[in-house]
Amino acid sequence: MIFAEEKYVRYQFPGGGGTVGKFQINSFHCLWAEKLTSSMTEDQLECTFLCVGEPKCYSFNWQHILTPKVFTCSSCESSPCKNGAACVPEYKRNSYHCNCEPGYRGIYCGERGRTCSDIKSHSLRATNGSYVIDPDGEEGNEPFTVSCDMTNKRGVGVTLVGHDSEERMLVDGYEDRGSYVRYVHYIGPGLSSVSQLASLSVASAHCEQFIKYECYGSVLFHDGFAWWVSRKDEAMRYWGGSASSNTNKCACGLNGACANPRFGCNCDANDGVWREDSGSLTDKSDLPVLRLKFGDTGMDGTGRNEQGYHTLGKFKCYGIA
Repeated sequence: MIFAEEKYVRYQFPGGGGTVGKFQINSFHCLWAEKLTSSMTEDQLECTFLCVGEPKCYSFNWQHILTPKVFTCSSCESSPCKNGAACVPEYKRNSYHCNCEPGYRGIYCGERGRTCSDIKSHSLRATNGSYVIDPDGEEGNEPFTVSCDMTNKRGVGVTLVGHDSEERMLVDGYEDRGSYVRYVHYIGPGLSSVSQLASLSVASAHCEQFIKYECYGSVLFHDGFAWWVSRKDEAMRYWGGSASSNTNKCACGLNGACANPRFGCNCDANDGVWREDSGSLTDKSDLPVLRLKFGDTGMDGTGRNEQGYHTLGKFKCYGIA
């Protein structure tokens, strides 16, 4: 039997004995412990009786819900949070919030992170690994899987997209301008179009891609032998460490350090010495690189075999636009 006395509730077991409960209301705090059970009750007193009648119950959470005159002993009873998120009651505001698992965002944690930086901004406990991102949201392109480096760039969260042309590759036997062509195919589950990568670039504050050309008697921009193709399918005639406004220049051309000061790249010296031009492309409106085109790797007038090697790094983006 249950008896309500002034400031107390007493429960008498059928076989004798009983328990007494004295509860104090704390409107702006909730218990954060293993839940024994949840029940729908008519009022707070009935919820009190249920707790007193359960030997393992020492206190309870209680929240009014929308149905008139019906109360619940547990907040977040409707399980509004998605994708494994924890629901945290906020009794002072008569509300709750969802603690999203890494990789999700939104009020109910129902949205994918837009980039790795976005994921990190919503969950500081996000670690390195593979994540599904959706840079332009549900109404845009399909989500796709990327690698996230959550420690580089001061832990801002760097999105990495790999491709099939990251290895050092030989260019030999292609004399005509742009006769060597390397198509770059970006790899990742769900990744099928350039527009998905473009949306990643738009959603990010910064993007970059390392590029290098090692040359032996093979020029880059002198006489227009080489170029790379942007995501907009345009021929780009600037190199890593330079910018689109610096036509026919590599990094050495910006600081006057090229092998031959008459040219903007080391390889354009064309002096029969192995040389190199390298650096990061950072104009995100041009990235990622879709194709690489080289020439001047045949035999020169002295019978010397001209060669080159190209290396292209992963497409990297970070920061929130």
